[in-house]
Amino acid sequence: MDYISDFTLLKQKYDIEVLERNLEKLDKKILLATQVLTADFCIKYIWEPETDSGSEDSYIYDFTYILDFQPHLTEGDLIKLVYNSD
Repeated sequence: MDYISDFTLLKQKYDIEVLERNLEKLDKKILLATQVLTADFCIKYIWEPETDSGSEDSYIYDFTYILDFQPHLTEGDLIKLVYNSD
């Protein structure tokens, strides 16, 4: 099954390839809270470094928020990817 939605994320775990193919249809908060994601996926699709704007939602996609939902990852995993991608 290649078609997934926010609703199906609540019921089933998907592999990274399926998530990437359906990314444009998925809510990042639900994705982060329901799926086991890789550090690479989180940096590419979830993390938003420009969220430090001071807005109410500025905390949402920072490292701390990501790590709260993805406890198998470490801050070091994420930092390494950020510095390797520059």
